[in-house]
This record gives sequence, C-alpha cells and structure tokens, in this order.
Amino acid sequence: MRRVMKSVFVALLVGALGLVSATAQDSTDVTNLAVGASMGNVASSSSFTSGANSTVNGYVNAADSVTLGANAAVTGNVSAGDSFTSGDTSKVKGSVHTKVSFTSGANSTVGGNVQVGADFTSGAQSVITGDVWVTGNVTLGAGSKILGSVHSGSGTITRGAGATVGSVK
Repeated sequence: MRRVMKSVFVALLVGALGLVSATAQDSTDVTNLAVGASMGNVASSSSFTSGANSTVNGYVNAADSVTLGANAAVTGNVSAGDSFTSGDTSKVKGSVHTKVSFTSGANSTVGGNVQVGADFTSGAQSVITGDVWVTGNVTLGAGSKILGSVHSGSGTITRGAGATVGSVK
C-alpha cells in the first residue's frame, strides 16, 4: 500500500509541475496591439497602445504610457511608467499603477486598486471595485463609482452628478 501511495504522490507531483510549466507565459516587448487582436503578457520597453476590441490575456507593463482602445480588455494588472488612458467600455480585471495621470473612458471598469502619481479622471458611468490612491486631484465623471476608498494627496475630489465612492480618506 505504501508503494502505491508513493507512486500516486510522485505522479501527482510530476503532473502538477507539468501543469505549471505549461501555463506559465512569457511576456512580449511590443508597442502596438492591432484592432481586434489578442496576445499574452506585455512588457513594453517604451509605451503600449492597444487597438479597439483587442485583448491582452495577462498583464501589461510599460516603461512609458499605456493606452487601451475602446472595448479593449486586459485580464491582469496594468503598470505604466507614465500616464494611463483607457477608451470607452475598456476593462482591466486587475489593478492599475501609473506614475503620472490616469484618464478612463465612459463605462470603463477596473477590477482592482488604482495608484496614480498625478491626477485621476474617471469617465461617466465607469466603475473601480478597489481603492484609489492619487497624489493629485480626483475627478469622477457622472454616475461613476468607486466601490472602495479614495485617497487624494491634494485633498481635491470633484464628483459628477450621481458619482459615488465607498469612503474618502
């Protein structure tokens, strides 16, 4: 019985290691993703722009700015060495970190936290499910929602009609 259990354990361990190596993704150093195209992780040595209706199945790390087209999606986190801009109805399932400004289009969503090194502006009806930390000013478009807390380094938070936040810190 002991030998059978040892064999089962070894088989499970080998299977698990095979699964991990099969699912690990390398990143690609690109600056543009075509309209409607999709790819895995992005680690751009400059800026990164995705076309409308494009998908990044993973994260985006860019040394400079990140721009997502309308209806674009990122399934992981986004990190921009400069500014972050998203088009209307774009979706980031993870968090966003940008060293400069953040501007989102109408009806866009971020599934995690947001950290901004300058000013933050959300489009109308946009939703952020996590907390928002901003060094500068916060401007929320009409009907936009931040489900977590908002932290503004400048103390200025401007809310459009019907905009809501979980709490202000």
